[in-house]
Amino acid sequence: MPVPTPHRKPPPPDSPEVADEHTAYEDPRRYGGRRAPRGRRRARPVPARRRRGSSADLLCWSSLNREDVSALTVEPRERYTSTETEAADTALSYCHGEDEFTLTLDSPHSAESVWGTADEVAAESSVRAPIPGAPGWANRTYAGILLPTDCADALAKPAPYLQIQATNDQEDTWRDGALQKRMAAVLTTAADRLTGSLGCSGPAPATPPGTAPPVLERQALDNTQACGIKGFVPLRASATAGFTQAVTGGDFRLWSCVLGATDEDRDSLVHLTVTQEPVLVERHRADDEDRSALLNRADRPTLVQLGHFFGQRERPGRADLRPDAELLAALTDAVAGQAGCEKE
Repeated sequence: MPVPTPHRKPPPPDSPEVADEHTAYEDPRRYGGRRAPRGRRRARPVPARRRRGSSADLLCWSSLNREDVSALTVEPRERYTSTETEAADTALSYCHGEDEFTLTLDSPHSAESVWGTADEVAAESSVRAPIPGAPGWANRTYAGILLPTDCADALAKPAPYLQIQATNDQEDTWRDGALQKRMAAVLTTAADRLTGSLGCSGPAPATPPGTAPPVLERQALDNTQACGIKGFVPLRASATAGFTQAVTGGDFRLWSCVLGATDEDRDSLVHLTVTQEPVLVERHRADDEDRSALLNRADRPTLVQLGHFFGQRERPGRADLRPDAELLAALTDAVAGQAGCEKE
């Protein structure tokens, strides 16, 4: 059998490649379709196991049972199968759950901001929402969660995360946030059982979150309290109408806001994040100071960051936004006022 080339997605479970061996592939999503950075390890062949499920079997590294799997199945079945590589492989590990979803274990490789980490953990997206009670995010068909760093050795991955992708056009079946709730429930269940079996602390309560991460919708931007923050003014005085925002609700644990020239994803211009999740604050507190500001709060340090979508600096409407330094300062001041903290 020919050795597959790296930088490919894992093969589907019915591919002839799963008959005896798979390759743990580099996933091109994390580099936006570009080649992996120089120095990244190349994928190597690892055995893949095909497991046929029953009502008593556990699938996907023994982290999911039949009831869990059926939550992400358009048409429930008597028996389920999974095709999986070893969780502790040093390259990307994956588990195909029928043709309904894929679980992936990996580490971020090139993230230089909180937004970049979210792009790797929960797949690239211009809109996403935090998973309640867990260090992770969900978008339209992906969700991802950071696993505890003390699981790194057991999983042979320096900063492990678990990602789920819903396939089989499930977004057409589960609407109005139902798919996001199902993905979050399956993901946190798998993460809790997996970390429990490894003897490292779990990233989320054993009971999956009762509320779904919302599917964010774009709204017209109010330049007097943009992104729902009083006093935050991102546009120049000369800006014309038509700008939009997609903002997470709730507190600043995993907050984000995307500013766009229109309500189309392709016209997203700038992403803004505010983070109080300890693992992300620690990981990114030393990021580029031109794009980051750290706010002091006795019980919870707060990291504010600004970034651009790739290739969007010259898009129409970008000139209507304030310069980056002013934009970051305005957001930092507004967040400090609302959260009750001071700039470091």
